[in-house]
Amino acid sequence: MTLTAEQKAYFAENGYLAYGRVLSDPELTALRQRAADIAEGKVTHLPQRYIQLEKAFRDDPKADVPRIDQVRKMTQLCYFDPLFEAAAKKAEIVDVIEDLLGPNIKLYTDQLMMKPRFHGTVTDWHQDSVAWPQFVPQEHVSCWVALDDATVENGCMTVIPGSHKWGPVSREYRDKFLAMPELATPVPVELKAGSCMFHHGLNFHRTGANQTPNRRRGLALHYIHAETKYLGVEDEESRMTTECEKPKGTFRFMLIRGQEFAGRV
Repeated sequence: MTLTAEQKAYFAENGYLAYGRVLSDPELTALRQRAADIAEGKVTHLPQRYIQLEKAFRDDPKADVPRIDQVRKMTQLCYFDPLFEAAAKKAEIVDVIEDLLGPNIKLYTDQLMMKPRFHGTVTDWHQDSVAWPQFVPQEHVSCWVALDDATVENGCMTVIPGSHKWGPVSREYRDKFLAMPELATPVPVELKAGSCMFHHGLNFHRTGANQTPNRRRGLALHYIHAETKYLGVEDEESRMTTECEKPKGTFRFMLIRGQEFAGRV
C-alpha cells in the first residue's frame, strides 16, 4: 500500500488528495518539450482534432501570439505519444490509483490543460463524471499532474471538499447545488511542478484564469475500474477517419494494471 490510512480516509471524506512529486526534472523537461512540439506543429502524430484552441483564437488565430499560447488543451496524448503513455503508467501514480480503485485499472482518457500565459481562461465548476454518464458505476479517479508550478494566480485547481458524496448533479441544477449552505468552502490546491493531486470523478472543481507571464500546464489522467460497464458507442475507434490516425493497439480503455473482463471496458 502506498497511501497511509490517514490519506485514504482523507480522500474518502473530501474527494481529493494533494500528493507529492511523481515526475523527475528530466521527465518534466521532456514532457514540456513534447507538448510544445505538438502544439506548435513541429510533430504531427497527434491528430489535429485532439488539439483545441482557446475560444479567442478558434475563428481567428493571431499571428502575433505564439501557437503554444493559443492552445487550450490537447487530449488522447497517451494513445499517440510514448512519453505521455509512460507518464500514465508510472508506478508512482498507478500505485496510488490502485489504493483508491483496486488492482484492475484502465485509462479512459487524458487531457493536457495548457492554460497558456496571458490567455488561459476559466474552467467553471464541474464534475468529470457528469460528462461521462456512459460509465457505470461512476467510480473515476483522476490524477492531475502539474507540469509547471500551479498557483492561484495562474489558475490552479480549486475543489469543494466532500462534494463527491452528493452524487452526480446535472448541469441544469449545478448553480442551485453550488448555492447550498451545506457545502464546504472551496479550497485552492497549489502544486509545484512534478507534483500531483488525485480527485474523485464526482468532486466539484474548477480552475481560474491565467493572466500571468508563466504557463500553467497540467496533465489530467483519468482512470477507471477495469470492471466498469461501458454503455456508449460500441467501437470508438470508428471515430478515427483514416488508418494513419489510428494509434498502435486499442484506442480506448488502455489496460494499466491487472486484468481485463469480458463485456467491460
